[in-house]
Amino acid sequence: MAAKIKLQRKGAKSKPFYRVVVQDESAASASSIIEILGTYNPLKEPSVFDVDKEKTLAWIKKGAKPTDKVRLLLGKVGILPPVNLALLPKKKSKIELKAEAGKEGAKPAETKKPAEEEKPVDAPPEAEMNPEEVRQEEQKA
Repeated sequence: MAAKIKLQRKGAKSKPFYRVVVQDESAASASSIIEILGTYNPLKEPSVFDVDKEKTLAWIKKGAKPTDKVRLLLGKVGILPPVNLALLPKKKSKIELKAEAGKEGAKPAETKKPAEEEKPVDAPPEAEMNPEEVRQEEQKA
């Protein structure tokens, strides 16, 4: 059983409040909680992140992997080494992903153009026929 340390959203509309929980990796966010480790309130200034350090470290030693956001929060509190955000790869927006897909789709079309230009200009009409048509022409003659 692979476990993850996740944030589970609670609270009213427009007033998020999160519980830090341990769940099965494939479980939905609202089901099958193995253990509650703490809370996170992003609305307070500064945001409040209360976690039981001993339980969290015990779960990490057992193999539970924190999600990206939980990993950042655990780094800020000092439970795990802090994460240097400058070293992380930046996520691409959907627009950038579509633009890259469009560029990749256009590249094969460009490679076909030189192939068409490679045909000899002075080639006899037999060169454009398939081999069966060439044989039929030779038999007629």
